[in-house]
Amino acid sequence: MIRLNRTTEYGLIALRHMSQRRQNITSAREVADQYGLPFEITAKTLQRLRDCGLIQSAQGAHGGYMLKKELEEVTLAEFLQLMEGPQAVVVCAPPMGSGHVGCECEYKGKCEIKGFMTDLNTRVFRFLSSIRLNELGRLRTVLAIGDEP
Repeated sequence: MIRLNRTTEYGLIALRHMSQRRQNITSAREVADQYGLPFEITAKTLQRLRDCGLIQSAQGAHGGYMLKKELEEVTLAEFLQLMEGPQAVVVCAPPMGSGHVGCECEYKGKCEIKGFMTDLNTRVFRFLSSIRLNELGRLRTVLAIGDEP
């Protein structure tokens, strides 16, 4: 099914953690230690979230990160695109939300299921777009979180 890479999973964990600590600054070390995550990957993930505009950083001795956007403002589809780039269920379907209609499949001239796959891709995108990041507590029942790096 849908498989998220580790960086995306760590990003979701960090965002949920920050949303529960609204008034405090959170450090990469705090998130890594709290959830048993590798520090370096967690730190890079938080930098990526900052670069995407989801969180902001505070400098200084007590610096760290805090939410910049409210989690209800961001859909899971948008988050996945920020973290993993354009997504599609299969190669022949256009990336979700891209508006692109080109097919990169080697069988495009003989394929009999392209319409079905494009429809499936559209439905998955709509579903992911219906989930707001503030619903993170319920995501584990909706998605299979990946184990691969």
